[in-house]
Amino acid sequence: MGKKIIFIGTAEFGVPVLEALMEDEKNIFQVITQPDRPGGRGKRVLPPPIKKAAMAREVPIFQPENINEINFVEKLIEFEADIILVVAYGQILSEKILNIPKIGCINIHGSLLPKYRGAAPINWAIINGEKETGITYICMNSKVDDGDMIAQFKIDILSDETFGELSNRLSWLSAKTVNKVLFDFQKGKLLPISQNRKMATYTRKMNKKDGEVNWKEKSEKIYNHIKGTIPYPGAYTYFSGRKIKITRSRLISNAGDSEDSNNIPGAIVAIKKDGLLVSTGDKGMIQIEKLIPAGAKEMLTSQFVNGYKIQLQDIFGNE
Repeated sequence: MGKKIIFIGTAEFGVPVLEALMEDEKNIFQVITQPDRPGGRGKRVLPPPIKKAAMAREVPIFQPENINEINFVEKLIEFEADIILVVAYGQILSEKILNIPKIGCINIHGSLLPKYRGAAPINWAIINGEKETGITYICMNSKVDDGDMIAQFKIDILSDETFGELSNRLSWLSAKTVNKVLFDFQKGKLLPISQNRKMATYTRKMNKKDGEVNWKEKSEKIYNHIKGTIPYPGAYTYFSGRKIKITRSRLISNAGDSEDSNNIPGAIVAIKKDGLLVSTGDKGMIQIEKLIPAGAKEMLTSQFVNGYKIQLQDIFGNE
């Protein structure tokens, strides 16, 4: 038997989840997402990824500026939903909305709660050097990511994995598990478990400034930072006053054995066929393999060297 589901989400992370739910033709949907916003270089008004996915299936779509506005809440009540599922939406839901569904209001969060509550948990897990992460299904309450857990799935974080790559894997893990979790929860096979609030950690939303590389840090910390900010908010540095985005890099942990360890952090110490070796605050190095100079397209570092007349001991990081 199908369920009446209100799916609330905005970002690309939720698209595979919505598509997995829509595979069951017995389910009846309403989709709530954020309004269309200007985006991209041309600042054209673009629909959220969730809207595009819902339009392909001709599912009813609503885009309130404020989901908690009383007239809109009354529309949600009229739908008589069994489940509200929230995935990467971007607004906090009122108690009135949380109490609407007959079965429950459930959120899929991209971390192993109670660790990494709040915004950007996937970015911060990589930046902080975590070895594993996952997704947690929770029964939502009025506090951020504080609800009782009904299911949790772990995965290892791969050594060279960027935020974008890990986010994609967690999204597909969510899609793979969502139908069974909702079915088992509806049947009473999954009992909510309280989070250990003493173990809770919190993250904040990323901003563009968070992408800037500090070459004085240790090489492993820099590498985790670069991985954790690709593609958003974007890892970047400066060269001769020009902003440079880093889109692919590699950690060279033993470079101190072969390179001059007295180099200034941010100095280019080797120009190789497959990348530029850049010094850091310890003996390790970062090899930059792909980058995007401001106003240009992504390029290999070999193209960057030829086009910008790069020389040894040139410095990254001078704004």
